[in-house]
Amino acid sequence: MSSNQFIKEDLRKAVQHQRSSWNSIESIEENIHRGEYKDALLNTVDLLNSIKELDSLAEKKTKQDELHLITQTFVNVLMKRS
Repeated sequence: MSSNQFIKEDLRKAVQHQRSSWNSIESIEENIHRGEYKDALLNTVDLLNSIKELDSLAEKKTKQDELHLITQTFVNVLMKRS
């Protein structure tokens, strides 16, 4: 995970979801190995939720970066007119 994928304020949450993802993957593997398929299914739901949250946090950063670029472009145009 790269810290520039997320807004600074969201980094802690992103790290938590990344850890949760890895823990879920490990649990899925263990449960499948033991033949506990229902538990493995529950872990896949947890994994999916963490991945969705990571995607949402990354998208939030992308949108913030786009807005910043648009704002900077607008400011630059205004400065040239002055």
